[in-house]
Amino acid sequence: MEPVDLAVTALHGSVGDPALNSMNFLNEVAQHYPDAVSLAAGRPYEEFFDSALLHTHLDRFRRHLAEDAGLDRAGVDRTLLQYGRTKGVVHHLIARHLAVDEGLTVDPESIVVTVGCQEAMFLVLRALRAGPADVLFAVAPTYVGL
Repeated sequence: MEPVDLAVTALHGSVGDPALNSMNFLNEVAQHYPDAVSLAAGRPYEEFFDSALLHTHLDRFRRHLAEDAGLDRAGVDRTLLQYGRTKGVVHHLIARHLAVDEGLTVDPESIVVTVGCQEAMFLVLRALRAGPADVLFAVAPTYVGL
């Protein structure tokens, strides 16, 4: 079988969008100058990073799944390590915190947890533009990844 040459131009137009190159450039600059304060869109503030806390938070969530949700060890492992709900696995906790902290009653099933802002904006825009006749106007789109 001969190799297939798949050009970017043959893919969906969003793959070749110049904004992607801009994002890659901004991330590369940030990698080269880690002490600089990045005002680039979507770049988390690194001073809050502490990988030593990962096990603390994971252990807390593991206990929650066992004690509060009543899962056995296999169920906890399955929840943590297997594909699960496409809307995330912490929706019930978010709903509870919204009720306690903000006084908002939200159906946990109406909460969608995403891996980042870009995925969230894609899903929202996809929902708002349900059909080809729908049009979405933005006064000043400022997120380079969108």
